[in-house]
Amino acid sequence: MNKRNHSPEVLANHQQILERQAYLRQFGYDSAAAIQFVLGQALPLGGSVLEIGTGKGRFLVELARRAAAVTTVDIAAAELHRARLHARYAGVEDKIQFVLGDAAHLSWPGPTFDAAVTVNAMHHMPHFHQVLEEMLRVVVPGGKIVMADFSPRGFQMIARAHRAEGKTHPHEHYDFGELQRCLRERGLATWLRKGCNQEVLAARLPVLRA
Repeated sequence: MNKRNHSPEVLANHQQILERQAYLRQFGYDSAAAIQFVLGQALPLGGSVLEIGTGKGRFLVELARRAAAVTTVDIAAAELHRARLHARYAGVEDKIQFVLGDAAHLSWPGPTFDAAVTVNAMHHMPHFHQVLEEMLRVVVPGGKIVMADFSPRGFQMIARAHRAEGKTHPHEHYDFGELQRCLRERGLATWLRKGCNQEVLAARLPVLRA
């Protein structure tokens, strides 16, 4: 897309995203490759997709390029704004609904989405099990749940990058193997994959029988 069509704020946001990607590569983490790996394990996702944890919108944009419609939820208005700018730069803003809210208490009354995904956000959530219950509640029978976060090695890379900036990276730990066992016990078909410093757990809800 022609840069002359974008506002200075959109262009500045895009430049910041590129600079952050380059910075993380210095510590061994390739965010572009990680996104493609997660997408490869997650797709196809059906028509209407819910994303939990918008962040800066890097995964959101790639998801919107492949899904019919995406609704993304984040608890931070600043993150949603950054993600909207990124989506505008990529030309997919019209396919996305941005929702400010707590993923542990979603506003939809029942099954609404064909799929729900969360990517590299779980470690920011002290009550992710409650968030997962909400994801399961709002996905239609036969729909898909996808959860992805950094692998142990990926977390080490991200932690080093933050320490170099004088920061501490949040790290709530969730065992993907245990999550997989819990979902299987509830009748969901699951698959767990690791690659590109990511762990990805996908699950399909059972189809209701008449």
